Amino acid sequence: MIYIDRTCKETLYMQIYHQIKTDILQGSLKEGDLLQGSRGLANTLHVSRNTVDAAYGQLYAEGYIFPKKGIGYVVASLPKLTLSTSLETIENVKATHNNLLPPKQELPILYDLTNGSHSNDLFPKTLWKKATIECIEKLDSEQKLAKIIDKQGELYLRHTLLSYLKRIRGIHCTEDQIIITCGIQQSLEYICKLLANDKSYVFMEEPGYHKATAVFLNNNLKIQTVPVDEHGLMVSRLPANKEHCILYTTPSHQFPTGVTMPIHRRLELLSWAKENHSYILEDDFDSELRYYAKPIPSLQSIDMNDRVIYLGTFSKALSPTIRMGYMILPHKLLSRYNQIFQDYNATVPILNQYVVSHLIETGEYDRHVRRMNHVFRQRLECFEREFKNISSNLKLSSNGSGQYFLLEFSTSVSQDILIKKAAEQGVKVYSTMQFWQEKTDCPPNTLFLGFSKIDIKNIEDCVSRLKKAWSEWL
Repeated sequence: MIYIDRTCKETLYMQIYHQIKTDILQGSLKEGDLLQGSRGLANTLHVSRNTVDAAYGQLYAEGYIFPKKGIGYVVASLPKLTLSTSLETIENVKATHNNLLPPKQELPILYDLTNGSHSNDLFPKTLWKKATIECIEKLDSEQKLAKIIDKQGELYLRHTLLSYLKRIRGIHCTEDQIIITCGIQQSLEYICKLLANDKSYVFMEEPGYHKATAVFLNNNLKIQTVPVDEHGLMVSRLPANKEHCILYTTPSHQFPTGVTMPIHRRLELLSWAKENHSYILEDDFDSELRYYAKPIPSLQSIDMNDRVIYLGTFSKALSPTIRMGYMILPHKLLSRYNQIFQDYNATVPILNQYVVSHLIETGEYDRHVRRMNHVFRQRLECFEREFKNISSNLKLSSNGSGQYFLLEFSTSVSQDILIKKAAEQGVKVYSTMQFWQEKTDCPPNTLFLGFSKIDIKNIEDCVSRLKKAWSEWL
């Protein structure tokens, strides 16, 4: 029996459709059963005949019923679906899922010390709105509102980005070498496909960026780690005559230790790459964010042998939500890129590309970066003061750049315990274990703390909560 609820927001014909479909799937209406004529059902339900016809039409379109000449609609033959999962199995799955859930915290998380997102007030909303309107008009005048985008990204953005990178990072390349992507991980995916024929493994810093590691492993690349010291990746520990490999590094701001690779080691690294016919992937993820000195020139800027693939992103300066980055390929890889990706489409919306380009072109991007540097410097200095005030048993490691720091305890303590105690006080901190391939080499008394998502006015309370959580080890 079909019931019509006239107070329901769902349309009348959809109510009829759903109830008949349910009867068919549950077996109340069987194969060959004749449905009531649309006129008769309409009179029974006190609805228009068009309403019933619409419901029957949808059921017919989906294959539940079919018209039989001179008779009407008949229920179609449908294969029976048997459920392979018993009720007991479902309960077991639920129980397993519940066991995997994180334990309930005594307090909700008030402060998330991540570096993966920003506090909402840092996004340049007014600038973005204004630029969006102007760029829509620009796209309209250029007749690009419904145009297929170049797979490498819009020339407008590549042109303005090139000028910016030459000025800020010392980059030397042409617009054709720039490819706009959805971020570092997509750039790495492209590179893995580019070098898959003759590259079977990758050298990575230890510790290093775990999300880059995930991309390499998913592309079946074997990872060989190279230790990091106070000057970054230890070039002397790289094997000689090891041809056909990739080396991933973060020389300007090593992730996560924060150290900067000096010029003598950069030159050693470039020499190694040349001698071994290898490519260096330079991840310059937050080079713009330096609080006490100008940005260090990129490794690519001193590469004279086309061995560096430069990777950049707008996530750190603007927002992770816009999902936009870029890579700069050496000339010798361009033909291979165009061959492999000739049928690919661009993955970054053209409007976002135009907005970012407009911000760079008008100088608004530079002003925004200066503002971000000011805000983040204040937050870092505030954390430094607060931690210094609560204990001398804590060492905060930062080189005055980026959006995070490492916190080291002088006493022996487990990261898991520190994280758990902090969560009980409403503060989320992060393990450094995720950055190590060899977990046993990770110092157990260190934590990773970001300050991009916490407002400066909340830092005092945040550190006060951590003091209470960690009082046993301070």
